[in-house]
Amino acid sequence: MACVVQHLAIDKSWDRDRNVFESIDFSRLRSLTVFGRWESFLISDKMGRLRVLDLEDVSSGLTDDDVERMVKLLPRMKFLSLRGCAEITHLPSSLGDLKLLHTLDIRETSVRNLPKSIIKLEKLQYIRAGRAVILDNNNTAGTFGSLPAVAVAAAAANPSTSGTPMRRPRATVGSCMSMFSIHHRLYDGSHNGINMVRGIGKLSSLHTLGVVNISAAGGEDIVDELKNLTLLHKLGVCGINRKISEKFISAISRLAHLESLSLQFQLNQDHEAAISLSPLVKLRSLKLYGLADRLPTWIMLMCSQSQLPTLEKLDLQMRKLPQQQLDSILTLPRLGILRLRLSEFEDEEIRFGWGNRRSSDGAWYFDFVEISCNSRLQAVRFASSVDVVILKIQCSSLSSSLQFFGLGAMKKLKEVWLSGSYGDALEKHLKEELDKNRNDIKPILLLEGKGTTSST
Repeated sequence: MACVVQHLAIDKSWDRDRNVFESIDFSRLRSLTVFGRWESFLISDKMGRLRVLDLEDVSSGLTDDDVERMVKLLPRMKFLSLRGCAEITHLPSSLGDLKLLHTLDIRETSVRNLPKSIIKLEKLQYIRAGRAVILDNNNTAGTFGSLPAVAVAAAAANPSTSGTPMRRPRATVGSCMSMFSIHHRLYDGSHNGINMVRGIGKLSSLHTLGVVNISAAGGEDIVDELKNLTLLHKLGVCGINRKISEKFISAISRLAHLESLSLQFQLNQDHEAAISLSPLVKLRSLKLYGLADRLPTWIMLMCSQSQLPTLEKLDLQMRKLPQQQLDSILTLPRLGILRLRLSEFEDEEIRFGWGNRRSSDGAWYFDFVEISCNSRLQAVRFASSVDVVILKIQCSSLSSSLQFFGLGAMKKLKEVWLSGSYGDALEKHLKEELDKNRNDIKPILLLEGKGTTSST
């Protein structure tokens, strides 16, 4: 008797025995996850009820023709992930026939253009695209922190929970195949975006969109349409140049529900906007990449005029950040996670806590601070009013005299992570600084890359 399954996961270690596979009853199959090598027989016309197809971990063998066949045979798909399938170069026009499609994830593929038919997908809520690259900004890098590739897979399979994105499911086939582990992959770096089609503004249900390249032909038209996507919660855009900056900033100021915004600017350009912005009152995460020697005026105005009241996470990758602007950023009332990836430093140091206070007790509290250090940085100074729970120090071609001051006074400090290329001198210095800390539970020094942990 055939084995009937609803959720099937194929491990990379399975030998792709076609006879075994075709002995399974797929009439009730709702989700399919594949790891390792792809074979064309893994999709059949017997899977007509399939809702979730997750091919994120397919290592080889998947072709554009395979994708076209999937779209034809699986008309009820709600979730399709091709993430990491680098051999995929385009999506078929028949994609527009997947009327129930809720999520499309093509990150880390070779797809650069979406088919025009995508604007027919009225139920589409998540478009995740783009390919990670490292910006040429003196070894500083950023991250477009996308949600997990299968964040909504389970929701797509269960409409009653489709409003809440979930983690990638641990799929299993019971007695038919063995259980296996799910690997979580992280990408660090800015992104090459995908070229959007005109008419994207018709996808009024979109919740997540990115990374979109607006420097390509027709970019200004795409920016005009962004303001119609009023339900957007998460947006990632690259290719922002001087010419288009003002129109783009005007468009995003109309997105009242925006919670996460990632912007990659073209290098070494000014990005000022002589416009009055509406407060982004729900924005919780902001990532800015590719800026030169200062933040745009419109960003600083939003900081000074309390127009970012809920911002919790800020990631800056730029050549140089003036100390005065850093002082202003630190006054954001709910900022708890800060990542600084700079290649040059004012007076060869970074100072925290010498600007205006942001709380009634005159203190700054951060859950996580990450600082990328290079040979141009000589000192990082924390005032006694600054408290950090976790401090990450990312090193690259360090100065032998780099020092950190103020760690001993932090009452909430639990861990200092030291990673990258660093010498014994910095490790010794940090141990000495942490030894000055008088907390009941001493903070620990984690040495990433050396495989050791040091407790003080």
